[in-house]
Amino acid sequence: MPKMTNCNLNGKSVTVNEALRLRDDARSGKIANPNFVCDECHQPVRPHKTGGHASAHFEHLERNPQCSQSDVARK
Repeated sequence: MPKMTNCNLNGKSVTVNEALRLRDDARSGKIANPNFVCDECHQPVRPHKTGGHASAHFEHLERNPQCSQSDVARK
């Protein structure tokens, strides 16, 4: 299972920790909702916090079988 730890936001690479902070700022109304995209296929992704057996990572909103960063288990 790939663990994407960087994505693209407005042409800039951001880490998952930075993305989680931006997402939280958006939820509190401090900034507009960020549109994170995969560095490889440029499809929308979302950040996930560390939990259970998984470390913090990005996940595609919809699986992209052509992208090596897309989780094969995700539908």
